[in-house]
Amino acid sequence: MEKPKVRPLVSLLFPEISCSALQHRSHELHEKFRGASSAADLALLVADIDAETASTDVQMRHLVEAATRKHTQQLSAVELLRAKLSGAITNSNELTKVFAAANDLGHLLTSKIRALDLEIENVNKTLAFVTDTQALKNNIGQIQYAIEKARWLEAAHCIHTINHELMSDLVTGKFALAVVPSSNIPELPKTAIDAWVTQLTETFLALFADAAKRRSVTEISEIFRLFPLIDQPEVGLKCYAKFICLIITDTSRTLIKSATQKEKKPGIYASATASLFESVLTMLSQHTPLITKHYAHLYPQAIVFVVSKIQREIDSQIGTIADTFYDLSRVEKTLSEIALHKFNALKKRLAGAESQPGEVLDTDLTSIVEIGDLINEFAAILHHWSLYCRFVTVKYFQAPETSKKEGLKLPDLLAASNFEKKIRAKYLPAFETLYTFYVRRSLEKAISIEELPLLEPFLAALKLPVPPEHAPISSIIEDITLVFNSTLRNVLDSAQPAAVRVFATDTFKTIRNDLVSGILQKALTDNQPRYNNTLSLIEENAAASTSVTPLITRSGTPAPESMGGFFKGASSAFGNVVGTGSAIVSAANPVATGNSPKLMAFIVYLNTVAAGQEFFEQIVQNFTIRNPQYLKLNYPFGHDEEIVLHLINTEMYDTFVSTTLQVIKQSLLMLLNQSIKNKLSTIVSDCFPDAGEENYMVHSLVTLNDPATMSRFKQDWDLLIRPYRQTLHTTLFEKLLRLIVVNAANMIEKRLVAVLKKFRINELGALKLDKDLSFIINEVCEDDYELREKFVRVTQLVLLVGMDNEEYEMSSYHGGEEDESGINWVLTPLERKQIRRLRL
Repeated sequence: MEKPKVRPLVSLLFPEISCSALQHRSHELHEKFRGASSAADLALLVADIDAETASTDVQMRHLVEAATRKHTQQLSAVELLRAKLSGAITNSNELTKVFAAANDLGHLLTSKIRALDLEIENVNKTLAFVTDTQALKNNIGQIQYAIEKARWLEAAHCIHTINHELMSDLVTGKFALAVVPSSNIPELPKTAIDAWVTQLTETFLALFADAAKRRSVTEISEIFRLFPLIDQPEVGLKCYAKFICLIITDTSRTLIKSATQKEKKPGIYASATASLFESVLTMLSQHTPLITKHYAHLYPQAIVFVVSKIQREIDSQIGTIADTFYDLSRVEKTLSEIALHKFNALKKRLAGAESQPGEVLDTDLTSIVEIGDLINEFAAILHHWSLYCRFVTVKYFQAPETSKKEGLKLPDLLAASNFEKKIRAKYLPAFETLYTFYVRRSLEKAISIEELPLLEPFLAALKLPVPPEHAPISSIIEDITLVFNSTLRNVLDSAQPAAVRVFATDTFKTIRNDLVSGILQKALTDNQPRYNNTLSLIEENAAASTSVTPLITRSGTPAPESMGGFFKGASSAFGNVVGTGSAIVSAANPVATGNSPKLMAFIVYLNTVAAGQEFFEQIVQNFTIRNPQYLKLNYPFGHDEEIVLHLINTEMYDTFVSTTLQVIKQSLLMLLNQSIKNKLSTIVSDCFPDAGEENYMVHSLVTLNDPATMSRFKQDWDLLIRPYRQTLHTTLFEKLLRLIVVNAANMIEKRLVAVLKKFRINELGALKLDKDLSFIINEVCEDDYELREKFVRVTQLVLLVGMDNEEYEMSSYHGGEEDESGINWVLTPLERKQIRRLRL
C-alpha cells in the first residue's frame, strides 16, 4: 500500500507571525518603551505599535484564508475516499453471500459422503460376515472330510482357522446356527467343533504315544505341532514332557545296567550322571526351536513348563544312579569302618612316643585308595548336578532384569528338588566325612613312609656357592601337598559352599595343627642344634660318594614357581660410602668333614615348613588368581563365589601362613642363637682386635693396604654362611641372612666403640677402618641395599672418626637431623660427640 505524502503545515508559510518572530518583535518594542525618555519617544513608540499591529492583522487574514482553502481540499479528499469505500463494502457483501452458499453445499456433500461410507462399511461387514459364515460352513465340512480320511493336519488347520481367523462370535451367532447345520452335519457349529477337538486330542495322544513307542522322531515332531492348532498346547507339552521322561528313564536304566554289569571301575557312576544330564540337555536344546516356533504364541513359557514337568523324572533318575553308587560302593560300611580308625600312629608321633616291638597299630579296613576314588566320584556327581542346575537356570529361568550384583538365583524347582534334599541330608555329610578322613589318614601314611634326604650332597665345597634348585625337604610335605591339591580340587568341584566351609574350617586343621604345629614343630624342637654347633662344607668328592642323592621333588608335586625375596629395593643413604672398597681375592676355601645329624635334620625340617608354605600358596593361587573363572563357573549362584573365596583365603590359607611364619621365625632365631651367633661374634672380634693399636694407629701406606684381615674375614664368612646358602630354602636363607646382618651390625658397632675407647684412632687408621668396613658390607650384603641400611649406624660412626675438624665443625653446626651435605643422621648429637672424642 502506497504511503500518503506528508504536506507542510500552512503556518510555516507565514514565518512573520510565528511565535518566535512575534516574541522577538514584542521584546524590541518593550526595550524601546523602557528607553523612551520623552513624550515624543512615546509617540513614536505608539506609531510603531500601530504599524506592527496592522502588519500582523494582514498576515493573520492571509493565514486564515490559506488554512480555509486547505481544509476544504481535505474535506473533498475524505468524501472521495468514502465513496470508494462504499464500493468495496458492496463487493465484500456479495463475496460473503458466495462463501455462505459454498459452505452450505460442503455440509451437504459431507453428510452424503459419511452416509455413503457408513453404507459401504455396513456392506463390508455384511460381506465379511457372509464370507466368514461361508468359510465356517466350508471348514466344518472339510474337518468332517479330513477326519474321515485321517488327514489330521488339514483338520487341525481348519479348526485353527475357525478359532483364530474368523469372527469370534460367529460360531455361536443366530445366523450361523440357522444356515451352517446341514443334513450331513446336523450338529450346531460350536458343539461339532468341541466334539472334534476332543476327538482329535485323543487321536493325537494315541498317535504320539505310538510314535514315541517306536521312537519315530519325524512322526513325533509332526504330531507335536498339531496340538497348538486345536488350542491344546498344554496337552501337547505334557505329551512331550512324558516322552522326554520316558527317554530319561530308559537312558538311566541303560546306564545303571551297564555300570552294574561291567567290571567295577572308579568313576563309572560319575560318567553315568554326566551321560544322563548330557542326554537331557541335548534333547532340550534340539527341541527348543520347535517348541518356540509352534507354542510360543499361545504358551510363552512353554519350555519352562516342559522343564518343570521333566524335573521330577530327572530327580528320580539321578537319585537312582547316586543311590546305586552309594549302595554298591558300600559307602555306609566305609563310613562305619573309618569311624573305628583311631589314628594311633599319628597320635604317637604327635606325642613323641616310640612304637613298641610287636605293637599292632591301626589297619585299614578300607583302602585309602578306594576312599580317594569315592571322594572323586562324589565330587564328580555333585559337579555334574551343579553344571545341570547352572545350565537350566541361565537358559530357561534367569529373569532379564537380574543384576550382576545379585547373581544367579537357583530356581525353587531345583532348590526344592528331591535330589537337592538328598545332597543336604545324605551325600554331603558322607562326602565331608570321607575327605576329612582321607586327609588325616594320608598324613598318617606319609609319616609312616617318611624319607629324609641326605644333606651332604648339598654341602659340597664348590667354587661358587649355588642355592639349591629344590631344597632338601621331608617326603611328608610332598605327599601331603599332593593330597591337599587333589582334595581341595574335589571339594571345589563339588560346587557346594558348605563342603568348602567344612574343609577350610575343620579338615584343614589336620594340616595346620597336626602337621605344622604338631609333627614339624616337634621335629624342629627335637633336632634343635646344640650350642655353637654349625654346618660345615665337605669335600666335593666325599659329597659325590654318598650312597643316597638328594631327594628330588616327587612326580606330581606342584612345582613351586620362583618367588621374589622378602627384602627388595630399599636404597641406603650411605650407598656411596659402603659401596666402595677394592676387591680382595680370598684364599682357598677350607672344608670340614663332620656335621651334626640333628642339625642337618633341623635344616631339612625347616626347609619342609618353608616348602609347604610355598607349595600351598601355589595351589591356592592356581584355583583363585591364575584361573579367576574357575570359582565363577563352579559357584554361579548368589554370592557363593565371594563366600568360597573368603573361606579359602581367610579361613584356610591366611591362618596356615600365619602358623608357618611363626614356626619359621622361632626356628630361625633358634638357629641363629645356637649355631651362628657365637661364631659370628668371633669373626667380628678377629676383624677388630683389641690386642694392639696397630690396626687403628696406622702410620704407613703398607699397613693401610694390608689385605690380611679382610682375607681372613672372607674365609671365615664363607665358612659360616655358605653351608646355609647351599642347603636352606631361598626364602629361609633371606630371612636368616637378615637376622645375621642385623646382629653383625650391632656387634661391629659395639666392638668398634669398645676398641676405639681403648686405643683411639688416627686419620690413616680411620681410612683403613672405612675400607675394611666397606669390604665387609659388600661381602655380607652383596647387592641387597635394604640389608646395607642395617649398617647405617656403624657407617656413620666410621664417617665421624674419619672427618677432619673443619668437616666435623660444619656438621655439628647444623643442629637438625640432616645437614647441608645431605647426611640423614641416625646418631643423636650426644652420640656423635662421644664418638668424635675417639679420634686423635
